[in-house]
Amino acid sequence: MLAATHAIAGAAIANLAPSPAIGVVAALLSHPLLDCVPHWDLRTRHKNRGRNRVILYSLLDAVIGFTVGFLLIPRTVSPLLLFLTMFSAQLPDWIEAPYVIFRWRFPPFSWVKTIQHILHQKLPFPDGLLVQVILVFFLLLITK
Repeated sequence: MLAATHAIAGAAIANLAPSPAIGVVAALLSHPLLDCVPHWDLRTRHKNRGRNRVILYSLLDAVIGFTVGFLLIPRTVSPLLLFLTMFSAQLPDWIEAPYVIFRWRFPPFSWVKTIQHILHQKLPFPDGLLVQVILVFFLLLITK
């Protein structure tokens, strides 16, 4: 799943959660659930991409999600809570990053990588991207 989709899900959760603590925890728990949905991603682990390109694509993906979350979620959610829930929704990917980028093949990075590998359900482009666009549209619709 794109990091942007995870962030937007976190933003929607921040808007709907009855308390900040529940929002942050629910956002974190949303990550593996969303990864079970067949999806397409940037294939940042592709061997033909250098480390700098992987970092650039990954950060751009994450920033797009944060930007959309901050622009489209109502101002009734505090910016700090919004940031925390979006970050929590992306957290497993942030923990996996050192495994991919620096080849840190030890816990907790290897644990998260293994779990993410098991849960990910891939779908080729463009179908896998369309699934995420529909999901984001639905999430934004229920937050309004």
